[in-house]
Amino acid sequence: MKIGFAGRWDPLDKKAWSGTYYYSHQQLLKYGNVDVFHFPYPAGLKNYLINFYKNPNKWFFKKNTAVEFLKPYAKYYSKQLQRALIKNKVDVLFVPAAPQLIAYLDASLPIVFMTDATFQQIQGYYDKWENFAASNIKMGIELDRLAFEKASHCMLASDWCKQSAINDYGLKEEKISVVPLGANLDHIPAAGEIDFNRNGCNLLFLGVEWKRKGGDLALKTFQLLKQKRIEATLHIVGCVPPVDASERGVFVTPCLDKHKPADLKKLHQLFLKTDFLLLPTRAEAAGLVFCEASAYGVPSISTNTGGVPTYVENNVNGVLLPHEADGYAYADTILKLYSGITTMKNLRHNSRLRFEEKLNWDAWGNSLQQIINKL
Repeated sequence: MKIGFAGRWDPLDKKAWSGTYYYSHQQLLKYGNVDVFHFPYPAGLKNYLINFYKNPNKWFFKKNTAVEFLKPYAKYYSKQLQRALIKNKVDVLFVPAAPQLIAYLDASLPIVFMTDATFQQIQGYYDKWENFAASNIKMGIELDRLAFEKASHCMLASDWCKQSAINDYGLKEEKISVVPLGANLDHIPAAGEIDFNRNGCNLLFLGVEWKRKGGDLALKTFQLLKQKRIEATLHIVGCVPPVDASERGVFVTPCLDKHKPADLKKLHQLFLKTDFLLLPTRAEAAGLVFCEASAYGVPSISTNTGGVPTYVENNVNGVLLPHEADGYAYADTILKLYSGITTMKNLRHNSRLRFEEKLNWDAWGNSLQQIINKL
């Protein structure tokens, strides 16, 4: 089978879309010959979109612009892909998170479109997707909806995304498969490396965006646990807190690059010593970190928002709290779990089992193969 991989970024870049491009591309290589369709961003197009759309929206209307969701951008890249497919024919086309490449594509081959959110549902959900020009939103929704319709099958990363595809874009349920993403780790710990019997209160906050990931809530939760005389620690990895976090038991690691062997080893050791992934996120389309935590048998304490429930199931591989829950609610939840040795052991085993069954890239690849075979 000859498979086309059409994306906005290079799948050989391990940082592209938080590694999802790289790991999904590795799975495709198991099932056939893969040709990558990735096109540069020409300066002429970039200047045109900035000067005729982005700057006027900013200067005159005080509005933001997502140039990649403008119609001229999508038409250009759809045309580039169409020309490439004429020269290099493939049996099936896989398109991850790049609706722009197929929205205006005129081709008859089977297309599998994979994404974690619709453009319509993301409006105002993430801070960076706020205050967009009305014309930009209209174009973005149109080209995104066209991509969903153009696809032969939509492989979506969460039930949250699926509901939007059905309710907002009118897709039929039989055209959709919900398939969780996997853990973006080169080294998966063997089950024998994990201490399923440990019962401490070592918390891990892992995220680049302090505010969106609920950093203030995580810090408050830790402080409340300390007030109850719990021997807790909090490792903050991936960012520098914009608040004072210089207190006993808090350890800050501004950056760990999983693609550097030394940093990957540090992360590996950190996960092995972690009892809870504490991520009271305010907005999350999917959350690869939940897959990674489950790989280490670490239960996740997070928020019932966005696509998180597809990755964290209550009392299976973690606990989800309401969006309005405060630090006291998070501290009480952790305290109850921490106090039950049997409960913690079950959570750890179930977290690892959930990873082995669903939250890994091999499971994702098997699902993609089944979809392609049906097409």
